[in-house]
Order: sequence, then C-alpha cells, then structure tokens
Amino acid sequence: MGVVLIEHWTEFAGAALHRVDAGGHRAYAFLCAGPPVTAQGAPDAYHPDDTGSGSLHDSGWPSGAWRERLVPDPHQPQRPLRQAEGAQAGYFVSTTALADARFPRSNPQAYVDAGRVPYLAMPATWLAQAGAGGVGDFVVVHDRATARSSFGLIGDAGRGRALGEMSERMASDLSGVRAHARSGRGAPQGTLLCVVFPGSRREPAWPLRNSALRSRCEQLLRPLGGVARLAQLADSLAGLPALRPEE
Repeated sequence: MGVVLIEHWTEFAGAALHRVDAGGHRAYAFLCAGPPVTAQGAPDAYHPDDTGSGSLHDSGWPSGAWRERLVPDPHQPQRPLRQAEGAQAGYFVSTTALADARFPRSNPQAYVDAGRVPYLAMPATWLAQAGAGGVGDFVVVHDRATARSSFGLIGDAGRGRALGEMSERMASDLSGVRAHARSGRGAPQGTLLCVVFPGSRREPAWPLRNSALRSRCEQLLRPLGGVARLAQLADSLAGLPALRPEE
C-alpha cells in the first residue's frame, strides 16, 4: 500500500466530502450521523393500509411524487400497481433506480430489496455532479461506534434522498441488530464513514450476490489500506477542519 492522500473536495447538504487517493486509486468519503433508513425496493415495503416495512408516507402515496418510488397500474395509471399474487399480494411494487433488466418493470423481483441487500440511496442532485459516481457504483460504510462495516453499492437515487440514506440491510450490518425503516429501531447510532468508488459499476450492474458485493468492495479498498484502515480514515476525516466556501 502506498501513501493515502486525503483532500477537501466540496460540500453537499451540510456534509464535507473528501477525495481519497492512493497512487491513482481514487474514492471519496464523508461522515454522517443518524441517516434515514429505507425499505425501498423490498416487496413488502409499502401497503395501502400502511402496514408495510416502510411508512406509506415515504412512498409519496397518495399525495406526493409517488411515481418516483412506485410502479403505476397500467390499467389505472392514477394509482400504484398492487402485487396480484405471492406472499406480498396487495402490496405496492416499490422501485429502485438500480434494476434487473431481465424482469418487466411491474415485477418486484426487478428491484434491489432493501431488506436483503446493503445499499445507499443517494440524492439525484448529488449524483448529477461530476465525480460523484452513479447508481451501481460500489460503496463501503463503517460505523465508528460498533467497528462494523457494510459492503454494498448505490442502489437507489432520487429527489428527497439524504446523503447517507441506507437500506435496512445496510443499517442492520452496521448496528448488529435488525433495522426497521418504519420505526427506526436498530438503526446505527454512531458517526458513519461512507466511502464511494465512482466509476466502479460493473455491467450488468444487477443482480449481484452479497458475497460478490463484499469481495468487490474489499478489492477496491486494498489500495487504501483495506478494511483495517477504515477506522483510521474515519478519525482522519473527523479531525479535518470544515471546508470554507472559498476553498
């Protein structure tokens, strides 16, 4: 491993973002505390009776921009499509920006299940910036309090997303207990280090097994010192001064 350089890059939504460079192997990193937990993409995420793993309010239905998070019913496009069969019959079809092209948009199996897959959901306005990366890029999140890490990817993006918003599975990985999007129980409580590898997306980007996600993330981390250096990187970022607007 060579020298790891950390430099201020920019700010977004109150968070300072830093470029991390180890001999041309680049990533960027930021710290966040108490990010939202999402159920988006889970087949049981949203139910019209608000009994899903996520709050119906988070889907945008009935008054918000629900078409960004739910599939419209082709026969009644003014309403979301409900699953017709299976264990989640009656639930809406919850989408993610990352999807499996082998399935039609109406099939819940096309999307990244927040209950099973560790992923970050990023603001679309952030991903529109040069160097921010995109859906399908790999990410590693480290909890300074529990010393636990989660290995995943950017699985969703859109308006209203918070920097560091994460799937239930990623939150569970970090806290060590089952995390619930609806109640917030089990969400990580410490300061989190998020490391993003822009341009690391593979084709096809989805599906991938969680074991493959971890393997690829560990490979990307090696030039930066590997998993063992995540705590040190988090401490380094915590000790850096805030980025001033003129810098």
